[in-house]
Amino acid sequence: MTMDWTIPSTLSDVGRAQPGLGDKIALSDGAQTLSYADLDQQIDAAHGVYAALGLTPGDRVVLLLPASTSFVAAYFGAHRAGLILIPLNPLLGPDEIGFILSTMRPALVLAAATDAPFPVMAALDDLVAALDPTPRLIRIADFVASMADAAIDRAAIVRHPDDEALILFTSGTSGRPKGASHREGALITNGRHSNGVLGIGPNDVLLCPLPLSHVFGQIVLMLGGLMAGGEVVIVARPSPDAVLAAMTERQVTIMAAVPTIFAALAEKGRSDPDAGHAAARRLRFAFAGGAPLPPATGEAFRASFGVPVHQGYGMTEVACCIALESHALPPSGGVGRLCTTLDHRIVPISADTPDEGELEIAGPNLMRGYYVDGYLQPRPATQWFSTGDIVRRDGDGNIFLFDRKKEMIIRNGYNVYPSEVEAALASHPAVLLAAVIGVEDAAVGQEVAAFVSLREGASATPMELANWCRARIALYKYPRLVAIMERLPTNATGKILKRALDPALLQPVDSL
Repeated sequence: MTMDWTIPSTLSDVGRAQPGLGDKIALSDGAQTLSYADLDQQIDAAHGVYAALGLTPGDRVVLLLPASTSFVAAYFGAHRAGLILIPLNPLLGPDEIGFILSTMRPALVLAAATDAPFPVMAALDDLVAALDPTPRLIRIADFVASMADAAIDRAAIVRHPDDEALILFTSGTSGRPKGASHREGALITNGRHSNGVLGIGPNDVLLCPLPLSHVFGQIVLMLGGLMAGGEVVIVARPSPDAVLAAMTERQVTIMAAVPTIFAALAEKGRSDPDAGHAAARRLRFAFAGGAPLPPATGEAFRASFGVPVHQGYGMTEVACCIALESHALPPSGGVGRLCTTLDHRIVPISADTPDEGELEIAGPNLMRGYYVDGYLQPRPATQWFSTGDIVRRDGDGNIFLFDRKKEMIIRNGYNVYPSEVEAALASHPAVLLAAVIGVEDAAVGQEVAAFVSLREGASATPMELANWCRARIALYKYPRLVAIMERLPTNATGKILKRALDPALLQPVDSL
């Protein structure tokens, strides 16, 4: 079926019920399914609630909500009202939330219920009450109830493309979290570009097993999917069973996730091939981001679901994509070509490898600057931004992502990229997930240390895993310290949290 879909040019128009297409499904979350007409009405109702609360264009609204249709209505309702959104992950701790609220001074905090399964929710009333000025705090159930009586005939606010629309906070791994400020026009440009490269259109059904507070789920899937006129399927708690059920029920055509979710799905598909085949009946494209995808994980997913996994690369400061693999080309093993919306250069880490080094980018669709302790530090649009990521570019322009510069291990003067060791470990038939870090060592500077979780029913010893790597990568790269764990710690997106790995669990591997 061909649909005459007009791509929205402003955030206030995203989610509109276009003529003749109001009955088309826009959104589902397991609890409810909304057509574009339904979603349009809910977004207008959310706009009406914001206006009734006295909020005016330019006011800041914090969304402290899990992924749901209510999140989407509140998010785009705020854009129609000309408000500036600050979506925060409800899994953040009270200290982190308190710091952001105190420095950013929002007019409204829209939050999940007090008894929701997030530690900050029980403390939120006290956190908000301690602020000066004190913002409004509304729980989502009360907000949704107010939408039923809200005036929905208000004219949408249309911002200038250079106006601030969104503030996304970094994880704060190197100190206090910082807020990346984004322009209205940059968000629309990024959505258009990613949709074009990924081939997303109004006939597509997109699976979103990611938090909408995070740039990957929020921009690529939620914003991009609705801009394209597709259907967005939210899976707030992405267990393999829940993901397969949503894929089967909604007949998903495109899915995007982090590598750990692909690994879990591949394992589920291997143990239950019928469920995998039913889920992938209409699947035409799978897309990984958030961390490098081990080749073995991509191959395992292809074996279970019959679809290869392409990759992309982005970050909060770009909201979101830096490089993407085209849907029309076979996977390259890298993250695709740099987005045409960006200028870039590679700063070599060695004169011997001019095409390998730290990636720097520039362009008008980067952030306006960081909010540091509540104050915006503007950055010129033409200023180079250091990504902190080590990459390699091949002759066709494909980018291959190694690791964060700060995570590179230097052992006896040799550079070791954790992702290369992780890929070797992931190719072992017993390994489900692997994470590699550097541990200080008096003899070699840093020792290569591996944390591994195994497939259900599988077994392996630290010595066996070290020998496996030794046969596949350079002798200075294989792990001399190994920990086998029941599961590896992950964040809300499913990305492995390396800072939460405990070196005390590591076992030395005998000299080989």
